[in-house]
Amino acid sequence: MTMPRLDDMINLVATLHPDGDPLARLAEAVQQADRLGELSDHLVGHFVDQARRAGATWTDIGRSMGVTKQAAQKRFVPKDEPMDWGPFSRFTDYARRVVAQSQAEAQSAGHGYIGTEHVLIALISLPEGLAAQALIAQGITEEQVRAAVKVAAPAGGETVTGHIPFTPRVRKVLELAVREALRLEHNFIGTEHVLLGLLAEGDGVGAKVLTGLGVDTEELERYIVAKLSELLRERQGE
Repeated sequence: MTMPRLDDMINLVATLHPDGDPLARLAEAVQQADRLGELSDHLVGHFVDQARRAGATWTDIGRSMGVTKQAAQKRFVPKDEPMDWGPFSRFTDYARRVVAQSQAEAQSAGHGYIGTEHVLIALISLPEGLAAQALIAQGITEEQVRAAVKVAAPAGGETVTGHIPFTPRVRKVLELAVREALRLEHNFIGTEHVLLGLLAEGDGVGAKVLTGLGVDTEELERYIVAKLSELLRERQGE
C-alpha cells in the first residue's frame, strides 16, 4: 500500500470536475483534504485504543505521540459535555432514529444516562435497519436482547424526563461507528456501523450482551458488506 501522492490527489479532483470550474475544484479539494484528515485521526485513534487495551498509560501514549499526557487525553478521551455532531452529519435517517430511540429506552428504564445497552435495544428494535437484520440473521431477537439487558442493567425507578446525557462509552461507540464506516470505505454512517462500533468498543453492557448471546462479529460484518453490495447493485441496475 502506498500513500496518496499529491499529483494523484490533484488528478482526482480534476477528474471529478472535468468542466474545469476552479471554485468547484477548490471545494472538492477541501472535502478530500478533510477526508484525509479524518482518516489520519482515526488511524491514530485506532492504535491509541489498542495501546490502552494492552495496558499502556496515558503517559506512555503521550510519549509515543510526542505530546504530553494531558494533550493525549484531551484528544482521545470522550468528554462529558454536549455532543459535537459535526462528524456525525453523515448519519442516515435510521441511524439518527436509533440515537433518538436510545434516549427513549433510557427514559423508560428509569436510567439517568444513555448507555450502550440502550443503543443496542434501539438498534434491534428498528427492523428496517441493517443492524437489526444482521442480528436477526444470527438468530438474535429483540426479546432476547431486552431480557439480557434487563439482567445486566436492571430498570431504575420512575421514568426519567428531560435531557439525558450519553455515557463516555456511548460517545466512544459513535466515534467508532464513524471509524467503521471509514474502514469499509462508506461515505455514510448507518445502523450497521453503529452496531460494529458497539462491538468494537467491547467493554460496554451492549457488547457484553451480544457476546453472551453468541454473536459472531466476523459473520456480522460479512453479512453487512454483502447486503450493502447487493443494495448497490440493485440501485445501479435501476
